[in-house]
Amino acid sequence: MKVFKYRGGDECIFKRDLESIENDTFWAPTREVLNDPCEGLVSSEILFNQINSVTDTLGKNNKAFNDSSDSFKQSLKNLIDMKDSVGIYSLSKNCTDELLWAHYADNHQGFCIEYDLETLIFFRRNDYSKFDIEYSSYPPKLNFNDIVKSEDSISFIRKLIGVKSTRWAYENEIRLITPESGLQNYDYRALKAIYFGIRMPKERRIEMMKRLCGRDIKYYHIKFKNNSYKFTVEPLEDLYPTDEKYMYSISPIDEYAVDPHTLDKKWVEFSSYLYKMAEITRREPYCNAVTNVDVSIDKSKLGKPVFFGQYEISKFRYENLHLTVEEIDGRYSNISDLNVNIEIT
Repeated sequence: MKVFKYRGGDECIFKRDLESIENDTFWAPTREVLNDPCEGLVSSEILFNQINSVTDTLGKNNKAFNDSSDSFKQSLKNLIDMKDSVGIYSLSKNCTDELLWAHYADNHQGFCIEYDLETLIFFRRNDYSKFDIEYSSYPPKLNFNDIVKSEDSISFIRKLIGVKSTRWAYENEIRLITPESGLQNYDYRALKAIYFGIRMPKERRIEMMKRLCGRDIKYYHIKFKNNSYKFTVEPLEDLYPTDEKYMYSISPIDEYAVDPHTLDKKWVEFSSYLYKMAEITRREPYCNAVTNVDVSIDKSKLGKPVFFGQYEISKFRYENLHLTVEEIDGRYSNISDLNVNIEIT
């Protein structure tokens, strides 16, 4: 899914944001510093009135029950206060909105980033959550059903910081929630494209292309749509094309990572794909070593195996790359340095 982040054009902000892209990071602030002062505005009066009503009915002359009730209410308050500590990365589903360009990109002097949302979230198994913002004429009201019927913690968080005034509906916001606020790392491949504002200086466009070369980023320029107030996008040629890929390396393969003899008999005809999968996996940007290559039992179907390549990203931390036979053939055919000897560790 494509999502977008608008960035400003002020010189200091531009420098900061470009460095952030170079370092594959984004900043997820707490709700208090967001531009809407009503962020997280929620009424808990009904919820605590319901709890007090139960306590008054069942807790008469029962100190233990009252103590438990007080402890429960404090736990609820702590849960509600959780909205003040999580990080929030606000994104939009639209890259051509007139107001977003005006409000968040310095009247078109800035730029807009396009991310692939799934790649942005599932990096090194980060515990991120996402949800669409709900727009309402009134702040949400918590009640007991929000506690007892909540399927998971994010459902509750969504009610706490996932509702905004209808006046903000033009933002078409989707929100990424991080367990802690602050600087976050992401897979650089999540950044797919950059859209330059109508008034963004040419020298800054050139600087971005130069400093971000080798990342397979697409570039576009926002343009006026003929005889309307709407915008359209025009592809721009990358002024710094290069065959040198960002973070490209060929990692070693552990000695027993590829072993056709352990392959289930029903997959024997696909045994050559073990070696292809190993070659693809060892070229993953965050791979330090390929540790295992095999057919996935959970993801495969009869006659349609899905291979996985397990690789180490840091000490005692591993990731799995899953590919179908067709995907392996496609990626393998694009590898230009297969003459490199496989290093066994």
